[in-house]
Amino acid sequence: MTGYQPPKLRLALGLGDQELEQRLRPALDAADDLSVVAQCLAADQLVQVVDTHAVDAAVVGWSLHRLTDALLDQLDRPGLLVVLLVPDPDEARWRGRRGPVLALDTDPVSLHHALVSARPAGRPVPRQRTSPEPVVLKSADRADPRAGGVIAVTGGAGAPGRTTLAINLTAALGTADSSVLVELDLCAPSLAAFLDLDPSRNICTLAHAVREDPHNWTVALHDELQPLGPTGVAAVVLCGPPKREMRSSVGHGFVERLVAELAGRYRWVILDVGPDLLGIETPAANHRAALAAAQHILLATGSDFVGLWHARGALDQLERQLGIERRSVHLVLNRHDARYHHPPAEVEWHLGAPIAAVVPFDHAAAQRAVADQRPLVTDPASRASRALLALAERLNRGKLRVPGEASDQNNGDAWWRHVLRRAPVVAGKPQALSAKARLRLPVQHTPRGRAW
Repeated sequence: MTGYQPPKLRLALGLGDQELEQRLRPALDAADDLSVVAQCLAADQLVQVVDTHAVDAAVVGWSLHRLTDALLDQLDRPGLLVVLLVPDPDEARWRGRRGPVLALDTDPVSLHHALVSARPAGRPVPRQRTSPEPVVLKSADRADPRAGGVIAVTGGAGAPGRTTLAINLTAALGTADSSVLVELDLCAPSLAAFLDLDPSRNICTLAHAVREDPHNWTVALHDELQPLGPTGVAAVVLCGPPKREMRSSVGHGFVERLVAELAGRYRWVILDVGPDLLGIETPAANHRAALAAAQHILLATGSDFVGLWHARGALDQLERQLGIERRSVHLVLNRHDARYHHPPAEVEWHLGAPIAAVVPFDHAAAQRAVADQRPLVTDPASRASRALLALAERLNRGKLRVPGEASDQNNGDAWWRHVLRRAPVVAGKPQALSAKARLRLPVQHTPRGRAW
């Protein structure tokens, strides 16, 4: 007759350090009396897992994102074993803790022994089985879909201004309706630096949260999204991976689901997409998934010859990799200086792609925005700001054409004037652009355009 075998100890990990995880996780997975049921990237996610009563013990590293003394106190509850890994276990602040406090360099054997020896006694409680399949809602139970646009902002190699364009479009569109900016540039994410955001609230922690609970999108998005722009702007931001090694936690399937979830919640979804499209690596696969999910594609390009050369290469990749025709991609000429750069009509003719906007070179305003960590469109004295606001206004009206000079006189009380905090020049409702007010530029109707 065999003796009583206690059930496996259900374990949640919140280590917050990849090297620590690689050193401890294999031994914990191989243990017969342990079962790792959750791996959390942030302390608030760990508290949510504990609240479900799905774990018996937790191993918490002091470097875990958003870990505070208050959250540690929330984890101190009857029936839950918490093993804390800290730099100095002999510090006075840890003497009052009930659970084991070990050093960060603790070996896997010692950690396993601490978990088993401190395991709470008692008869096993029956656990409710959860269905691994998501529940399909009926049409009457689903939320009403909201009409919105998904805009992908991409560009060629170098720094053509992808992130700057995405930030300012989101901030400007947020003055008219709800908008969200998703940083999907997995090559060089920089939104946190541009806007002084919290990098611990990012797309990786969101991916982990919804992977553990596919029905938790609303709560997870609320935890990870951060406000963008001044008060009164209905725009939020989802930062990219805070570390290069964390980008592997984001898959192309998650990107597709993320875009679909956001499109049902926000009027405008702006995707900041990186330049890499070739290969099977994680960044390239996610970039292709984001572009495939977009309804409009804006390609930011520098106005000098090198920037246009990179833009032509990006257009070629979009055609070969995703089958996106050049005339479906709209160019944004960034940092344009008429004294040195090609005219927009000539650029449009050579590249075979229509131009959505021409952003003039305004170095002083751009540097002020970077120094203040704010969107450029909040500067009423900037020429570049006015060009970006005009582009956002045409997007809001469903147009992607370069307006003529006369169109500025017919805008009336444009909605984006509230961003500039100026009184309207002409009272009344805004009028749509007439056919005479639009500047129609010639386009070469060839698959690849003309060479320089």
